[in-house]
This record gives sequence, structure tokens and C-alpha cells, in this order.
Amino acid sequence: MIQGHQEKKVDTYKQTRLLMFTMVRLMGDPKTAPKTPEALWELPGDEQEKPTDEEYREVFNRLTKWQKTIVP
Repeated sequence: MIQGHQEKKVDTYKQTRLLMFTMVRLMGDPKTAPKTPEALWELPGDEQEKPTDEEYREVFNRLTKWQKTIVP
């Protein structure tokens, strides 16, 4: 029952988010308006975008470069 109630609440929030997203896209500045409803308002259960291998390598390289400047 609790899980069903939580899902119903999240569904209500998703409908509200979609309505707000539509309003922002129609009436807002097209340059600054979010491109997706998830970008406007994140909700529990939204899929998170996973970093690519290239992004992991870039972060690792920055950290190793930073570490070499700290510890000679």
C-alpha cells in the first residue's frame, strides 16, 4: 500500500512537471529554457545519465594531474 501511494504521488508530480515544462517552453526564453522535463525538475525514479568511458578517463586524468602538482 505504501509503495502504491508513493508511486501515485510521483505520478502526480510527473504530470505537474510536464505541465510546468510546457508552460516554460511556450512562454520562456528559448535559449535558457530546459530541453527536457527532467532538466526542469528532477523526481525520484528518474533515470540518471551515466558518464561515458571517455568522461571517466577525463576526470581520472585531471585528478592525476592535480595530484602530481600537490605531491612532487
